[in-house]
Formats: sequence, structure tokens, C-alpha cells
Amino acid sequence: MASRGRGVRDINDLMERMAQILETLVHNQGGESVEYRGLSAFTRHDLPKFEGEFNPEGAQRWLTDVEKVFNAMGYREEHKVNYATYLLYRKVEDWWRFAGQTLPQEGGYIRWETFKAIFLGNYFPRDLRKQKACEFLELKQGSMTVGEYAAKF
Repeated sequence: MASRGRGVRDINDLMERMAQILETLVHNQGGESVEYRGLSAFTRHDLPKFEGEFNPEGAQRWLTDVEKVFNAMGYREEHKVNYATYLLYRKVEDWWRFAGQTLPQEGGYIRWETFKAIFLGNYFPRDLRKQKACEFLELKQGSMTVGEYAAKF
């Protein structure tokens, strides 16, 4: 009889150990797909949402902030556009629904550089970028102080 009780106890110990191992595996995997875990980690950086209002410098700053996280976290190319566009709201989200369908895909995804080019083309047009570059060069040549240039914005 005593050996019978021990066998049940051994089985219970084994079952408890197996449950712990399974729990650890699920916890380590998060029970989520790799892509979703990456998006979850990306959104924890509290990046600003981009709503598409006319704000060229804001568009450039938003891209820079997003790229900073991509570089620091080592995100793979195929996830970058999906993660970044998750932060688009209102008008720009509507714009992206249409624009995203027209862009070429390589390997089943849109390349980050392709997204950046169309995004900046729409939210920070080339003519305006040239104008800002000229203003910066004028600043650099001493026609305006850094404080005066910053006060414009």
C-alpha cells in the first residue's frame, strides 16, 4: 500500500513539473506570434502618432523618431512599414490605405526606404525641403542666428 501512494505522488510531482515547464515555454513565447510581440515592444516606446496635419518638420521628426527605435531595437526590414504605419491616424491613415496598395513589394513587403520616399513626398514635399535647406544654408552663412531660426518654428 505504501508503495502505491508513493507512485501516485511521483506522478503528481511529474505532472506538476511538466506544467511548470509548459508555463515557462508559454511565458517565454508570450503566447503571441513574433510579429505581434515585435509590435508590442515597438509601441512601448511611446512614439507619437502622426495624424497628417500640415506639419512638414513634424513629419520629418516623426520619421526620425521611428527610425531611432528601429535602429536601437534591430527591427527587421519586413516589419518596419507595418510597425510605423500602425502609428498613423485620421487623414494620414486614410492616405496610407490607398498609397500602400500602389507601392511595389519586395518579398511580400514594402521596403522602408520606399515608404519614406512616398511619405515625405506627401507630407514634406521636395520644394519645401529645398526651401528649408536653403534657409539652413543661409543660417550657416551667418545671415541669421540659431535663435532667430529656431524662433521661426
